[in-house]
Amino acid sequence: MDIPWVEKYRPRRFRDIVGNNKAINEILRWAQDWERGKPRYKALVLVGKPGCGKTTVAKVLAEEMGWGVIELNASDIRNEQKIKEIALRGAVYETFTDDGEFISSKKGGRKLIIFDEADNLYEGVKDGDRGGKKAIAETIKNTRQPIILIGNDYYSLFSGTWGKALKSLAYVIRFKALTRAQIMKVLKRICMAEGIKCQDTALAYIAGRSGGDLRAAINDLQALAQGKKILTEDDLGATGYRDVKNEIYKSTLVVLHTEHFWEAKNALTNLDETPDYVLFWIEENMPLEYTKPEDLVRAYEYLSRADVYLGRVKRRQQYALWAYAMDMIAGVSVGKEEKYKQHARRYQFPSWLSQMSRSKKVRGIRDSLGMKLGRIYHTSKNEVLDNVIQEFSVLYDKDEGVRRLYTSILHLNEDEISYLTEKDPKEILNELKK
Repeated sequence: MDIPWVEKYRPRRFRDIVGNNKAINEILRWAQDWERGKPRYKALVLVGKPGCGKTTVAKVLAEEMGWGVIELNASDIRNEQKIKEIALRGAVYETFTDDGEFISSKKGGRKLIIFDEADNLYEGVKDGDRGGKKAIAETIKNTRQPIILIGNDYYSLFSGTWGKALKSLAYVIRFKALTRAQIMKVLKRICMAEGIKCQDTALAYIAGRSGGDLRAAINDLQALAQGKKILTEDDLGATGYRDVKNEIYKSTLVVLHTEHFWEAKNALTNLDETPDYVLFWIEENMPLEYTKPEDLVRAYEYLSRADVYLGRVKRRQQYALWAYAMDMIAGVSVGKEEKYKQHARRYQFPSWLSQMSRSKKVRGIRDSLGMKLGRIYHTSKNEVLDNVIQEFSVLYDKDEGVRRLYTSILHLNEDEISYLTEKDPKEILNELKK
């Protein structure tokens, strides 16, 4: 069975971790306070979106400090009795690590108690179980060992009476979602290790769609690239990504109508799209909204600056410049002298992207025909496309016998038939069935 790449390439040292340097430094200072026997807080709470590295950092900390690890999960253990049986016992008494190694606190041995998905802790009685937050608070008060709580939802973890108690006992460290550039760096590293050649645009797309979740991006990469030597943009459809047309529509509406730069920037920051794609949407629909020429001039000036940054990204592969490009696109919002009260009833999909999509489809049809005819003519696809297909299409269009024969033996589909003749492809296929 193949090892999940998330585990296979999980960092083992801090130097291998990407992002959240400030949070990591705070955690290291806390660990050093424990080593000196003078921790101000006995527990840490790591909060942040999924996939930003919270659990990985906790495990790497134990590895770097030479501490044992006791790892618990709130999805399995979240009521008071179970926590007292496991967490409190491990925090107060001598115990063994998960590997069976005995750790003596009297001899200075440390064990890190990691409580993952802590935001799933019960506050009070629920489904017959008494709340786990109370037990965790008591554990922190009495612990002789460092404790790290990990959760995604800050407010869920600290809600209620015992949630407030937890907050007073532990130091909270927030983790930020990773940027596209940071995620791409990891994805490139994995591709190199797996011997996969991957287009930067494909990696950028995967990274952008992850929403800052490195784990999700790695899983998508494995689903797309495992067993392949080359990964291109054409392979991206296999991930089943959601339709984001409604999201880009809403963000375009905000940028073109708000008078506040920060509002436009927030709309684009929360949009999981690359700057070049966003730029096409703004550029296409801006003339529908901005009726004053001077407003259009200023708005296009911002877009031109964004395009400069995007050009540098393409030439130098410096994806950190994407942030500056997004800021320039958001600047369109302050290009107008006053807010437009009316807005276009319906925004248009960027015409340039539509043309590229159609031309890409045509190239795909040509390539398919080239390969099919190449097998019959015992020649290469390129040879067919350069010297054969034009004359063949004339013969196919004029001669019914040739048309019936080659439609059958080449298993031509409607798109391929439409490319070769102006006749109705459905009628041709129906004739073959008779």
